[in-house]
Parts: sequence; C-alpha cells; structure tokens
Amino acid sequence: MKKHAPFTLSALAAGSLVLAGCGGGTAGPGAAVAEAASIDACEPSEVSLTVTFGQQAEEAMEVAVAKLREDYPGVEVSAVASPTSSYDDLTQTIVADIAVGKRPDLIMAGLGQLRFWVDTYDPAPIDVDALPDTYQRQFLPAGTIDGTVYLAPAQISAPVLMVNQDALEAAGAGAAADISDYDAWMAAAEKVTAHTGKPSVSIPTLGLADWFAQAFVQGAGGTFVAPDGSAGFADERGIDALSIWTRMHEAGLELGVVDDQDAWGQFMSGNVPFLVSTTSVVAMLQDAIGDSFQWLPIDLPTVEGVQGPLPAGGNGWIVLSDDACHAAFANELVGNLLSEEGVLAASGEGFSYIPVDTAAAEKLLASPSATPQLTYAWTYDYELTPWGGFDGDVTAQINDSFRTMAQQLQTGADPEATVSGAAATVDSILGQ
Repeated sequence: MKKHAPFTLSALAAGSLVLAGCGGGTAGPGAAVAEAASIDACEPSEVSLTVTFGQQAEEAMEVAVAKLREDYPGVEVSAVASPTSSYDDLTQTIVADIAVGKRPDLIMAGLGQLRFWVDTYDPAPIDVDALPDTYQRQFLPAGTIDGTVYLAPAQISAPVLMVNQDALEAAGAGAAADISDYDAWMAAAEKVTAHTGKPSVSIPTLGLADWFAQAFVQGAGGTFVAPDGSAGFADERGIDALSIWTRMHEAGLELGVVDDQDAWGQFMSGNVPFLVSTTSVVAMLQDAIGDSFQWLPIDLPTVEGVQGPLPAGGNGWIVLSDDACHAAFANELVGNLLSEEGVLAASGEGFSYIPVDTAAAEKLLASPSATPQLTYAWTYDYELTPWGGFDGDVTAQINDSFRTMAQQLQTGADPEATVSGAAATVDSILGQ
C-alpha cells in the first residue's frame, strides 16, 4: 500500500483534473443524462470514457480500469488522478469543464455535495444491480435522494472523538472507552486540564463545521434538516447538542483552534488529548504518532449518550454520461471500483476509510495492519445518513453559515441566540 502525505480536510472526512478523450459531449446543467444501455449492446472499441476523481482513489482506479480493459478489450478510459484531494477543488474543476463542453462520464463527489450534483446536473441513477454481491448496501442511503440512488458510496468516514489515553491516565481521568455523553467527556477533560494547566479539547470549526454540527444534532436524536427542507436544528435538543463548543469554552477546555489540520497537529504532538475528527484520519494519525503515546478513536459523545445516526463523510461515484453506452461502461467501472479488490485499494491502511465491501473488510481485519485504531475504523457499522440535505444550489452559502455559527460558539457565544440566528440565516438563504 502506498503511503500518502496528509490530505486536505474536505477529502478526509472529505483536485483538478484535465479531461482528455472524447467522453460526454457538450452537455451542461439541466442537459439530459443518458439511461444506461445494455453493455452487451455496445461496442467497447467505440467507447472512450472520461473520469474525474481525487488522488485518494488513485489505487482503486488503477485496479478498476485494468479490470474493465481486461473484460472489454478496446475500451478507452482517460482517468488520471487529480493533484489534490479537496472535494471543493474537484467540484470547481468539473463544473468548469462542463461549462466548456468537457462533460465527464463518471465523477467522484464528496458525500456532502450530493444534493448539489442532483439539483444542478440531474445525474443518472446508479445501477445498483451492477454492484458486487459483497458490497455493503447499508451505505447506499448516504448516496440516496428521495428514494433514488444517485451516488455509489466508495470511501466512507464517520465523525469520532480521538483520545490520548496516556494523558487521561496521567490525570486520573479514567478510560476513554467509558466516555459516551457530554458530561463524562467534560469531566475527563476537566481532570486533564487541571493536571496540565492547558486546554484539553479541540473541536475545529473551519473545514467540517457543518458536518460536526450535523453529527452533534443527529447523534443526540435531533433533526438537522426539517421535512420541508428548512433548518431543523434550532429546537431545544439541537441547541443543547450544539452548545458543546460554548460549554467547553466556558470551562476553559476548548483550545480554540479553527483549522482542522492545525488541530491534528496539536493532537499528534500530545498537546491536546481530545480531538473531534473523522475515521479517515486514523491511518495518518497512527503514522505520525507511532509509539509516542497510547490513543484510540471512540464513538462521538452526545447529549445524554444517545446514539442517533451520524452523517456519512467521504466520497462516492456519480454517472454524468449523456451517451447510453458510455453510461453502461461507467456503471461497470463503478462496479469494479467497489469490488473487493477496488475497496482493498481504496480503504486500506493508507486511508482508513470504512470498507464498503464485506470481503475486503475481512481481509483487512485479518492482516498484520489491523491495529486497534484501524480496527475501529474498519469495523464501524453504525447507521449513517446523507451528509447535509439542504437545497444543493446554495450548499456553499449554507456551509458558511455553519462555519460562522461554530466559530462564534467556540469563542463562548450564547448557544440559544447563536443557533437560532444560524437557523434563521439558513432559512433566509433557502428562501423559507
């Protein structure tokens, strides 16, 4: 397995690619997406697929393309990994390419951007029957809108709490595994801070503020997006859930770091023992920490220890072909990407994504690489929901409003006024 430098945040929870070849035609927003033909009715030598994806799927793409070419001699595939793993950068590149007539047949998209792609480009439904039998279909809801699967989840992550167990033991703060609710988390953090004289918690508020907010609300059994599409997080439970930033600040426990990568650095150096992050950084943290201290990821603590479904992070595949045969081969390529071999390449020790294939998961867990930390990521099987859910046309503005809310709470703002104000802003953006 190749080693990788740390990724940008939107990729890990969460690139530009110049497309080549002759895939897709000149369709733009609102253009009809082709229904996939029967692949047996298509001539492979007449198909040239274009694929746009981030570098985190490079190994899986190599496996999938080789299999497609082996099964269908003559098919052409232009698929070169983007130099970045940022979903935002990737989206901007794809949108720009489509605007000048370079519509790709298959794209990688961050799960938080699914609504944008569905609302703006009307992608083709994924051919679920083309997925391998060992694909874990429990993850399909993360790529589903209004009952239709538009995205095949590939590299999945979930919000978690990273804990420096050595720091807890030194402070007499108990075991990380015993922390399940806010009160227990704060009690342990208070003991660590009393022992070290420094803040002990980091809940960063820049790259994944909306994701963490959704996780806190839904994890507590609350509603993030109301049935009518409006903000549903400003009720009593939602405010209580989101008050964790303010509560930590008022107790002198929150480090106040905004940037996620800075927060990783604080945890890796042993400076902050509690870090809210994502399962997909487990491998990177493990690589950096080594034997410096004992640590582990645990389930994200919630209000009263309730374990509601959390939002899925990561990415998946969306078919945008406006040619029926291209769509057929794009779906076939998706099946290869989500095969045992593809998932082993995509979710192994280099990335620590939750495996979406049962056979791949079994092999990973039986390997020498299955440390306790990676085992947590590779066996994560809680129910996950789609990330976000608000109108996709205004995703960027809504995410900005969550970032502002989280940063205000992180500096001690009143939870009721701040959360209610954020909900009002979201509804105003949505035209509610």
